[in-house]
Amino acid sequence: MSFTPVGSILGKVLKQCRLTDDLDAYKAFTIWEDIVGTKIALHARPARIKGKVLYVEVDDPLWHAQIKYMKRDILGKMETHIKKEVFQDIKFYLR
Repeated sequence: MSFTPVGSILGKVLKQCRLTDDLDAYKAFTIWEDIVGTKIALHARPARIKGKVLYVEVDDPLWHAQIKYMKRDILGKMETHIKKEVFQDIKFYLR
Protein backbone atom coordinates (compact mmCIF):
# COMPACT_ATOMS: atom_id res chain seq x y z
CA MET A 1 0.00 0.00 0.00
CA SER A 2 1.46 3.35 -0.98
CA PHE A 3 0.64 6.67 0.58
CA THR A 4 -0.40 9.72 -1.41
CA PRO A 5 1.01 13.06 -0.25
CA VAL A 6 -1.66 15.43 1.05
CA GLY A 7 -0.38 18.22 -1.17
CA SER A 8 -1.14 16.23 -4.30
CA ILE A 9 -4.83 15.76 -3.43
CA LEU A 10 -5.52 19.05 -1.63
CA GLY A 11 -6.44 20.91 -4.83
CA LYS A 12 -9.00 18.26 -5.77
CA VAL A 13 -10.57 18.33 -2.31
CA LEU A 14 -10.80 22.13 -2.30
CA LYS A 15 -12.49 22.07 -5.71
CA GLN A 16 -15.01 19.49 -4.56
CA CYS A 17 -15.80 21.63 -1.51
CA ARG A 18 -15.98 24.71 -3.74
CA LEU A 19 -13.19 26.41 -1.81
CA THR A 20 -11.22 27.51 -4.82
CA ASP A 21 -11.23 31.15 -3.73
CA ASP A 22 -8.18 32.64 -2.10
CA LEU A 23 -7.92 30.74 1.18
CA ASP A 24 -6.39 33.76 2.91
CA ALA A 25 -9.76 35.48 2.51
CA TYR A 26 -11.26 33.15 5.10
CA LYS A 27 -9.11 34.80 7.78
CA ALA A 28 -11.71 37.56 7.68
CA PHE A 29 -13.98 35.40 9.83
CA THR A 30 -11.44 35.07 12.63
CA ILE A 31 -10.06 38.62 12.63
CA TRP A 32 -13.32 40.49 12.01
CA GLU A 33 -13.52 41.91 15.54
CA ASP A 34 -9.90 43.13 15.31
CA ILE A 35 -10.74 44.88 12.04
CA VAL A 36 -13.99 46.62 13.01
CA GLY A 37 -13.86 46.71 16.80
CA THR A 38 -15.99 45.02 19.44
CA LYS A 39 -18.96 47.39 19.25
CA ILE A 40 -19.49 46.93 15.51
CA ALA A 41 -18.72 43.20 15.66
CA LEU A 42 -21.70 42.80 17.98
CA HIS A 43 -23.99 44.02 15.17
CA ALA A 44 -22.25 42.94 11.97
CA ARG A 45 -20.42 39.76 11.06
CA PRO A 46 -19.05 38.13 7.92
CA ALA A 47 -21.45 35.54 6.52
CA ARG A 48 -19.88 34.29 3.31
CA ILE A 49 -17.34 34.92 0.59
CA LYS A 50 -18.07 34.73 -3.10
CA GLY A 51 -15.15 35.43 -5.36
CA LYS A 52 -13.50 38.56 -4.05
CA VAL A 53 -16.61 39.85 -2.29
CA LEU A 54 -17.16 39.56 1.46
CA TYR A 55 -20.84 39.45 2.47
CA VAL A 56 -21.55 40.85 5.92
CA GLU A 57 -24.86 40.49 7.72
CA VAL A 58 -25.98 43.36 9.92
CA ASP A 59 -28.66 43.07 12.59
CA ASP A 60 -30.04 46.63 12.66
CA PRO A 61 -30.90 49.23 10.00
CA LEU A 62 -29.01 52.00 11.83
CA TRP A 63 -25.85 49.90 12.05
CA HIS A 64 -26.32 48.94 8.40
CA ALA A 65 -26.33 52.60 7.39
CA GLN A 66 -23.31 53.38 9.57
CA ILE A 67 -21.12 50.49 8.50
CA LYS A 68 -21.67 51.22 4.79
CA TYR A 69 -19.76 54.47 5.32
CA MET A 70 -16.87 52.51 6.81
CA LYS A 71 -16.45 50.15 3.83
CA ARG A 72 -13.28 51.78 2.52
CA ASP A 73 -11.61 51.73 5.93
CA ILE A 74 -12.57 48.10 6.48
CA LEU A 75 -11.18 47.09 3.07
CA GLY A 76 -7.95 48.93 3.87
CA LYS A 77 -7.59 47.13 7.19
CA MET A 78 -8.29 43.80 5.48
CA GLU A 79 -5.38 44.47 3.14
CA THR A 80 -3.15 45.25 6.11
CA HIS A 81 -4.17 42.23 8.20
CA ILE A 82 -4.67 39.62 5.46
CA LYS A 83 -3.12 40.66 2.16
CA LYS A 84 -3.64 43.13 -0.65
CA GLU A 85 -6.54 42.68 -3.05
CA VAL A 86 -8.00 39.69 -1.22
CA PHE A 87 -11.37 41.51 -1.41
CA GLN A 88 -12.57 43.89 -4.09
CA ASP A 89 -15.81 44.72 -2.32
CA ILE A 90 -17.87 44.22 0.82
CA LYS A 91 -21.64 43.87 0.57
CA PHE A 92 -23.68 44.57 3.68
CA TYR A 93 -27.20 43.25 4.11
CA LEU A 94 -29.79 43.17 6.88
CA ARG A 95 -30.31 39.85 8.62
